[in-house]
Amino acid sequence: MPGVSKAEPSSSEPRDSGPQRIVSINLCTDELLLRLVTPDRVAGMTKFSDDPEVSTVAKLSQGVRKIPGNIESVLACEPDLVLGGRFNGKETLHFFRYSDIPVLIFDVAKSFEDIYGDIRRLADAVGERQKGERIIREMQEDLAELNPGTTHGVGPFQHPVLEGLNRAVFFQSDNYVPGEGTFENAVMEAAGFRNIAAELGIRDYGRIDLERLIDARPDVIIYSSEQRNSKTVRGEVLGHPAIKKALPDVRIVTIPTLYLSCGSPVSVEAVRILAKAARASPLGVGSSDSLREDS
Repeated sequence: MPGVSKAEPSSSEPRDSGPQRIVSINLCTDELLLRLVTPDRVAGMTKFSDDPEVSTVAKLSQGVRKIPGNIESVLACEPDLVLGGRFNGKETLHFFRYSDIPVLIFDVAKSFEDIYGDIRRLADAVGERQKGERIIREMQEDLAELNPGTTHGVGPFQHPVLEGLNRAVFFQSDNYVPGEGTFENAVMEAAGFRNIAAELGIRDYGRIDLERLIDARPDVIIYSSEQRNSKTVRGEVLGHPAIKKALPDVRIVTIPTLYLSCGSPVSVEAVRILAKAARASPLGVGSSDSLREDS
């Protein structure tokens, strides 16, 4: 898998002193942590890190103790650093914030700049600043290569072939779409797509009915693999006769859910999939195939 192995930790790389019994109670901090430190420094992490459907560190997490993330299970690990997310494990994190054990809480990443900030923050905390900067540099180089019209591959650009042909919508259940200020929007822009939901003035997440979707004339409809396999989504859009009739040439692109669950170094792979779809034909995204699909 391009780009993934670069982010794996190396025990031979110079390291500052840092905590040796780190506990993570959030999948996203699981992923960042195992990109920065070797598993022997992890005293516990979530069971989700083992699931290859949602975790990009399933192999790296093998052998690491899995815990439910409640106060008792974290205490049993005798941690010297506790990591968590803003919206889960609140009771546990609140408890440890008033103990002598350092706690780091991370928000949901909404941009690649957010990911870089999270990597730097965690790298500093675990004594792996040099490794963190290397990971960020490799992400920026990969993004710049995928989207040469921008600095570090972040932000929309106009490709001479794709101009006017790179409008997309990221569709979810119940007609929800991510607009401006979401990580999905950042992924689309980094791949050179214009987000129709953002053009329609949607911030964060909002709904778009089928009539507005058809009127917007997307060139590409994007799904996560989890959403793509949903019976609801298949009925709402993919199998809807109005979509088939009005948008016969729309391209369907599926991104594996594990590249979107968390903002991490492997999020570059989501951009890679979209960038490949954008450049799949000299005409951009239009084709004579009905509901043409890429993944």
